[in-house]
Amino acid sequence: MSDGKQPQFMPSLMLGVMLCLNSCAAVNYSFCPIYPLAGADVASELEHLSAEEYPDTWEWIGRIDKLRQELEICKQTTGD
Repeated sequence: MSDGKQPQFMPSLMLGVMLCLNSCAAVNYSFCPIYPLAGADVASELEHLSAEEYPDTWEWIGRIDKLRQELEICKQTTGD
């Protein structure tokens, strides 16, 4: 390889690298994900849980509710 010639596999290697780099492009989604509804069974279970006994669960539920609100805003701005 020190004689200045390219190895024969170099064009194939370059093609593979170019294809991989092309697939790394950022993707712009024009739709919002659908928020899964908990339903009556989950609501019934939550009625029996106290915030004092399960503070981390209630904090997590608060974050899930914030996600729901953000998805509603997303739907309004994208028209989905």
